[in-house]
Amino acid sequence: MADSFLKREVSTGTNQKTWTVSAWIKMSKTGVSHTIFGSDVQDDGANYGTLSIEGDGLLKFINLQGGSLVTNFQSNRKLLDLTSWYHIVLRIDTTQGTAGDRIRIYINGIQETSWAYSTNSASQNADTGVFKSGNANLVGTRISTGGNNFEGNISHMHIISGQSHPPSVFAETDSTTGEWKPKLTPTGITYDSENSAFLKFENASALGTDSSGQSNTFTVNGTLKQSESTTSNLFCTLDGNQAYTLGNVHYAGTAYLGSNGTANGVASTQMVKNGKWYFEVKVETDRTDADGATISIAKNGTHAQRRWRNAGANAIVGKETDSNGCEGITYQPMTSTPNIIDDGGGGTVNYGSQASANDIIMCAFDLSNATTGKIWWGKNGTWFNAPSTSNAGNPATGANAGLSFAKGDDFWGINITAITNQANNANKYMFCNFGEGRFGATAVSSGNADDNSVGIFEYDVPAGFYAICTKNIKSYG
Repeated sequence: MADSFLKREVSTGTNQKTWTVSAWIKMSKTGVSHTIFGSDVQDDGANYGTLSIEGDGLLKFINLQGGSLVTNFQSNRKLLDLTSWYHIVLRIDTTQGTAGDRIRIYINGIQETSWAYSTNSASQNADTGVFKSGNANLVGTRISTGGNNFEGNISHMHIISGQSHPPSVFAETDSTTGEWKPKLTPTGITYDSENSAFLKFENASALGTDSSGQSNTFTVNGTLKQSESTTSNLFCTLDGNQAYTLGNVHYAGTAYLGSNGTANGVASTQMVKNGKWYFEVKVETDRTDADGATISIAKNGTHAQRRWRNAGANAIVGKETDSNGCEGITYQPMTSTPNIIDDGGGGTVNYGSQASANDIIMCAFDLSNATTGKIWWGKNGTWFNAPSTSNAGNPATGANAGLSFAKGDDFWGINITAITNQANNANKYMFCNFGEGRFGATAVSSGNADDNSVGIFEYDVPAGFYAICTKNIKSYG
């Protein structure tokens, strides 16, 4: 959601004693405060309630009334996984005679009982201030003007006034996989006509639409975008926890290439061991130095996969004089004579044509052979010729690859890296599209899916190649 949030004014002062919020969330970065749900505090700091994940990963529910702290729960458990969905349930019922039953918080179906802070001054039958007349219900922000906005994905969100529900109402354990999964059409919920809502986020042009049947639609503020990732199919993106000196890594797969004289890099959230895979990268950067922007694949846990953490002219994936065979392969699209680098066996070969700012680089790599991998790059819809030939690359047939390499029995991931050896400039970003259909916040101009009808890409996905996502990895990876 990043710079966006949803807002709906409380129509009348309904039940402030008993209510439930349930949401599936996936964060895009750590180190910042992510607000999941809040009541509008009018920025006065005296009356509010917010459910959030703090910068240190602690799940937090805090509630103030008249400037007095009523509730401050912060978990000992830290939520730091950027590759998975969490199901969060906040269950409020101050009518309960037992104090410990008045505020209950659950993560993936399990009630949290270990707290770094557990201030609970909510007396029996106390009003919480949430659903208070004159305030507003907020999704993804702390205050109505925006603050501590959620950065990542929110799905299947229930906001229920007047009822306290356990997580089993909203989710269940999959009988085959044992995973905790959402109930797409939960039963046993009564949505009141004034302030309850079920937000599925399924209408891209009206993401605040209420699916509860009560038409309690929220207003969208900012540039909220619908994501292709769901709780049942998670697309690859760039991992903020696997980034080095990066200023920005967002849910849309944006890599900031950094400052003059520094090494910067970021790894993907998903890796693959077999199969055929496709992704796109839009280069906003106008750097033309050889190492100014690189696109790589690398084996997990190897020296090559971590190489970009070392500053210096040689700190790029694939430039490995001490590697044990092929560990990583890098393409340098911005130099006047682009190269593929594989110092673990393939050496350095000239390949393709120089990319300019806003060009889109395509990459297809084939790990389907037991011993030998192949990789192709192209630009703006055309695959490059095989090195030193006029033979056009064709991933669909396996012909004229940019490089063949020793695959090994390892998982491979994506790395976007940069060694900035020239002065700073305005355009410093590379935007990855792993199938979400966007380069940063900008949607692709066309809509091409893979052969599994998955993903949204700018250019045609070669036959037999797939978007990197959990659904495809399960079937082909």
